[in-house]
Amino acid sequence: MKKSRKQLIKVLFVCSMVIVLTAAPVHASADKTISAEEVFPEEQVKMAHEVARSKPISDYNEVKGINSRKALKSTGSYPKQKGVILITGDAYKGLIPTGHAAIVWTPSLVVESLANGVTTGPNNWDVSKDTCEAVTVRGTTYLQDSEAANWCYRQIGKPYNYDYFNVNTRSKFYCSQLVWASFKDNYGIDLNTSLFGNAVHPVELEYSSNTSIIYEK
Repeated sequence: MKKSRKQLIKVLFVCSMVIVLTAAPVHASADKTISAEEVFPEEQVKMAHEVARSKPISDYNEVKGINSRKALKSTGSYPKQKGVILITGDAYKGLIPTGHAAIVWTPSLVVESLANGVTTGPNNWDVSKDTCEAVTVRGTTYLQDSEAANWCYRQIGKPYNYDYFNVNTRSKFYCSQLVWASFKDNYGIDLNTSLFGNAVHPVELEYSSNTSIIYEK
């Protein structure tokens, strides 16, 4: 029954996204900034999040090919590994109303983009968020993930990007664009699924076939 429900959700989600992407523009006009609510319709986001959360929990060490002598405690544990991506479905401080994303930089800090731009925040999403998933990128090493986090850290001080379709700019960032760009620019790995046109919603970092879930709250 659970499997059938998940399959039904996926079918309904794909059908709804065909309608949305057919009707929705793929970029903002020069004289109008499209709101986050318009770019990321709440119902489509919720359906995508539910489908994404149906992915099995993977072991971080197996995904990264880390041998037993160097294995990090990961399965079922909240991640502290540098370069792990965090996603929440919680509304976040008047920005993207249906989610937020960050990348782990140290065991105690994440890099994220908030209203005041790219900054650091506490790595405590297991207690500070109602929902939280952690994913790791498939096809990268631990060291590559670490450099992706360093790349995000070097963007600190850049302003928030309210033009959600403009993901190619590197002068400003919104939360999921920042994480997406770090892997796209450094390794050519595209975590955007095109569910919302050019815009990259936090849930897509989890929905992507290029990531594996290693923690879920």
